[in-house]
Amino acid sequence: MSECNATDGLARHNSAGNFTLRQGQAFRSVHPRTNSIEWLMPDDTPGDPPPTPKPKVPRPDGGGAVVAERKAARTKPPSLYQVVMLNDDYTPMEFVVMVLQSFFQRDTDTAMHIMLKIHHEGRGICGVYPKDVAATKVELVLTAARREGHPLQCIMEAA
Repeated sequence: MSECNATDGLARHNSAGNFTLRQGQAFRSVHPRTNSIEWLMPDDTPGDPPPTPKPKVPRPDGGGAVVAERKAARTKPPSLYQVVMLNDDYTPMEFVVMVLQSFFQRDTDTAMHIMLKIHHEGRGICGVYPKDVAATKVELVLTAARREGHPLQCIMEAA
């Protein structure tokens, strides 16, 4: 074996044209077929993937950087409102039943039950909805009542 001048004595060159590395030294090799230069570090082979960085562990003195964990963002459900009809002495019971069926999608039996509750207790809950839907339903009921000439009152309250 002869000393190779191109690597400043860090590698040995054998008769086959291969370089051997001394313990812990970096070297340069020339690929015999392509004449390309490859730089290798000790314990590296040409096909090895690059080393993965180790995760940082926070130091107890608080000097290290800590990555905050991601928390799943949850949206709050919308606040709900009750649509309430109030009793009056002038609006016919049939109109109240028709409004409950038309605007609140109640069947005949349920609409009759809610109408009787309004009549006997002075108020009845027609449904519970998000704020925008509840406001729309109140406006639809009041518009239909005014169009028919009835003083029916409909309000919305926080559920």
